[in-house]
Amino acid sequence: MPHQKFESGNIKPRYSKGKISVFGINSVYPRTPWIVAWWSAAFPGFGHMFVGKYLHGFILIIWELVVNEKSNLNMGIALSFLGRFEEAKTQLNQDWCLLYIAVYVYCIWDSYRCAVEINKSHVLAEVEDAPIAPSDVSFFDVVILDKKNPWVGMAWSAFTPGLGQLYGGSTIVGTFILAWWIFVCYKAVAVRAWLHSFLGEFSSTAMVDWQWFLFLPSMYVFAIYQAYTSVNESNILFDIEQIRFLRVRAANLNQLNTIDNEVVQIIATFEHSPFVEMAIHDIEKLGVPSQNIVALPLENLESQAHILDSIHRVDGRSILDGAMMCGTIFAVLGAIYGFILYWGPIIWGLLGLAGGFFLGLAIELALNRKKLKVFASRKSEVIIEVTCNASLKNELIKALKSRKAMGFVIMPKQVRSYL
Repeated sequence: MPHQKFESGNIKPRYSKGKISVFGINSVYPRTPWIVAWWSAAFPGFGHMFVGKYLHGFILIIWELVVNEKSNLNMGIALSFLGRFEEAKTQLNQDWCLLYIAVYVYCIWDSYRCAVEINKSHVLAEVEDAPIAPSDVSFFDVVILDKKNPWVGMAWSAFTPGLGQLYGGSTIVGTFILAWWIFVCYKAVAVRAWLHSFLGEFSSTAMVDWQWFLFLPSMYVFAIYQAYTSVNESNILFDIEQIRFLRVRAANLNQLNTIDNEVVQIIATFEHSPFVEMAIHDIEKLGVPSQNIVALPLENLESQAHILDSIHRVDGRSILDGAMMCGTIFAVLGAIYGFILYWGPIIWGLLGLAGGFFLGLAIELALNRKKLKVFASRKSEVIIEVTCNASLKNELIKALKSRKAMGFVIMPKQVRSYL
């Protein structure tokens, strides 16, 4: 339990849990360091973006696009995998290649180090238990910390990378990803190749620029997964802030203990959402004193991992990590070998993504089979106890239903016996 309680959102904490602004939503969320390092190895800058260091990520991504293109590194990698080693050597620009090595190694090392630092900061922020302003209103935007569906963000980024980030409230990140995707697709002639491939004109893939096209598999997979994780993190940040708010509220109330025959007690359960605070406000509008409304978060006891990572767990680990990592690898390999196979790099890249995803998922399931559940069970997360006059019972139940209470019970009268 935190040892310090803040009542004012104006008090600046030493260790912040997160920040909400017109630029987007960011949080201090723990990540497994070796997974962060792997994303940096897949594409410099991705590891830093994965832990929320977006400025570092933007700089390193631009560096990767410039230096990799100038050195023809992707072309050299593709030709090497195809066994055309002498041709690969002639394609590489040694002046630019030598500039690439040090920064590439630094990206992997620094992203690992940052993940370790952020994990420690997350622990200290939880101890300090400082508040987070749940909204930011400016001339340009209205940003509200609310519960969203990570799979919706994932789906939008699957259609066009960047849209999932915009859905999650990350304006700058979404804009950057969308811009880089459009630019690289244009340079690679990827949209025209995609159209011809699905029309069955596979010979048209000769128009594709290999050097730029091989950026796309890693970019595409990361954009999808980053959209999922960023929405997931925002949901967890909402849960953490609402838990803090409810605990501070309960500590400031003096609950009435006397109950007579004209009073009823109703207990309702909710999931963490804005409806919790709206329900409390509605009950107060009915004339119920604030001290008669007790709202507290529940401590759920389940600790097993899930295939579809629950938004109520903050351990930095997802079963989908391995699946997306493997999907990235096979998408790149599918695109490389697709240049010499009949269906072309678009179709083989997508097949590699799907096959790698399910292979990675199978490996994760095999490694975690003893401690894994397929789906997270639905949980009650907040309990509200209301003590009010019996005449308000029906209106109170109506208010609870309208605010999406998961269930409620009217406490029976207890008859005391004196023996």
